[in-house]
Amino acid sequence: MSLARSLVMAALVAAPLGAAPVAASAQAAAVRAPVACTYETCALRVEPAILAAPRLLRGRAGVEVGRLGAFGGGVDSLLAGPELAATHARRYVTSIRTANTLGLLSAVAFVVVASRTDWFRHNGDDTDRAIGIGGAALALVSIPFRVNAEQNLSRAVWFYNAALAR
Repeated sequence: MSLARSLVMAALVAAPLGAAPVAASAQAAAVRAPVACTYETCALRVEPAILAAPRLLRGRAGVEVGRLGAFGGGVDSLLAGPELAATHARRYVTSIRTANTLGLLSAVAFVVVASRTDWFRHNGDDTDRAIGIGGAALALVSIPFRVNAEQNLSRAVWFYNAALAR
């Protein structure tokens, strides 16, 4: 099988990862807010971490209720929240999966070109150039999906928090 055919097959296998729907079982296993919840005790926030996945924290105490995974995991509390929060959380999952799948395919293209050109010590042929350009295009195409994912995550947290008693 040719290299180009292998890359096409890898793209076809990985594509469903970007479009897979959020499982309903994630909502059932969600970390739900306590019954007598106020904004101060139960509001959610996303906190970045160095060399780790961002964390979804609840309340002033910062109790961790999830870690935002590369393919949309960790938003179970948002999915179990108010309807608008859940809608934006589902959109976040779809967009982040698509963005990270495209980014992963871009990285694979880079490694393929690097290995074929002995880590760029030798000039590549037209196939190497095509794979490299394709990988760069995938990386560029992933940017709007990532921006959309971040916007939807922000909105999901806002709608979740807006439903809490003050």
